[in-house]
Amino acid sequence: MPLATLPARTAADADVDIKHCFRNVASSAWVITGTGSRGPVGFTAISVVSVSMEPALVSFNISRTSSSLSTIARSGSAALHLLSEGQDDIATRYARDRSKRFVHDGVWGFGAEGLPEIHGAASRLVVTIHDLVDAGDSLLVIGRVTSQVTNPNIRPLVHHAGEFVPVHRSNGASE
Repeated sequence: MPLATLPARTAADADVDIKHCFRNVASSAWVITGTGSRGPVGFTAISVVSVSMEPALVSFNISRTSSSLSTIARSGSAALHLLSEGQDDIATRYARDRSKRFVHDGVWGFGAEGLPEIHGAASRLVVTIHDLVDAGDSLLVIGRVTSQVTNPNIRPLVHHAGEFVPVHRSNGASE
């Protein structure tokens, strides 16, 4: 896969800290999974976005130090699971100790295409890796969606202010 490169960091980059800004952004909570010769891999992501409708492309970030990176890059495919409200424990689990992510407790199984599937997710997208783009301490993965399942009756989980929280819908009336 081609890998574009960014210009070298400058001294000005060291003074920029965007964590505080993005702590106030509400983002959808996803678990990205893949599989390879060493078994299933996965991690929590809050960077999944739609890139194109035609063809159907999405993107997500993966840290260069992620234990999942080599498996997903080599296999050329991944499954993206939009977590549902009440799955904050799953979001936390896949953000922590990788040895505890794929315990056999009914949270996941293998989908028909052979990728790990998180049960009860609001949506699931299966992608083939279209491109990997250098993005500093991460890679931007662009995936072409090959299949999707969405349950419109399930509310998604979001990440806001360092926590995983359910979406609260208002009826639009002012208080």
